[in-house]
Amino acid sequence: MKFRCAARGAVLVVGLLGLAGCASQQEPAEQALAGIEKTLAGSGEQLQKYLPEKHAAIVGRVAELRDALQQGEYARVVRQAPAVVDELRRAVADAAIARAEGRIAIEDEWRELSKAIPGMITATDQRLAALAGRPPQGMERAVFRELVAKYEAARSDWGKAATSIDTKNFENTVVAARGLKATITEAMAALGVPAS
Repeated sequence: MKFRCAARGAVLVVGLLGLAGCASQQEPAEQALAGIEKTLAGSGEQLQKYLPEKHAAIVGRVAELRDALQQGEYARVVRQAPAVVDELRRAVADAAIARAEGRIAIEDEWRELSKAIPGMITATDQRLAALAGRPPQGMERAVFRELVAKYEAARSDWGKAATSIDTKNFENTVVAARGLKATITEAMAALGVPAS
């Protein structure tokens, strides 16, 4: 009888210790997940922009940890969280590198655009002046007027872009300038202006 009571007591103690062990890992599991989610929220936009596959993989891993936490698998969360933190840190660093490399590339592109477009505008303006308002041979007047209007809008937009560029809108300005160059190139070809 004493043995049974002792055995039941031992089972009860082991069970309570097991519950206490689970409960003692709940707080670290919750803190680990909260830290990961906070870092992801702060860096997620940049990570998604520059490394979308890594972002998706990390979001999936965080969802798995969240599910494990909701199912009371605290030990699993505590065990797996450091690997997710490590993966997230590496991804954030890689995204920062990709952003810097992208910035360098876009600055190089801006330098090229700011060298090329003014000369293209000068050559196109000279051709339009030589045409004196008449379309080139073989071009209908309506098509010519539309082409000139499109070119003049691009020339005006280039002037605005070149004078209003700043760090906030730099990338968007370069993308817009890329489109303006294409429009001006199209006008040059239609007007018979040789490419420089």
